[in-house]
Amino acid sequence: MEINTLIEEATKAIDRGYEKGKHQVGSAILMKSGKVYTGFSINAQKMDICAEWVAVGKAFSEGEKDVKMIASVKRNEDGTHEILPPCGLCRELQTTYFPDAEIILSTDKKVKATDLLPNPWQKKKMTAPGQKLL
Repeated sequence: MEINTLIEEATKAIDRGYEKGKHQVGSAILMKSGKVYTGFSINAQKMDICAEWVAVGKAFSEGEKDVKMIASVKRNEDGTHEILPPCGLCRELQTTYFPDAEIILSTDKKVKATDLLPNPWQKKKMTAPGQKLL
């Protein structure tokens, strides 16, 4: 599947559910099986759920866990669309569950999930009291 096709799927997802202030981002996730799962953001007064999390939840709940590629698209109020890089929480999700997946950043650029959150959660060598940290 081409990058543009996955971007189109993310765009369709948000266009189906767009509602100003409630649903503004769509995501499409291509699995290694070839199946595509979509979702859109759910914004509420006290908590927002990113489109990526919705799409990942759909895929995982269907038994699909091998993510190949992800695209996310924001719909602006004027009806235009733009590709949206993942937020910090989505980068943690991607690095934790599918670090080798390709994340689409533009129509001609994609990177591995780990490239967007390098060296996460590194363990620091602890020292005895009075010693300097390495």
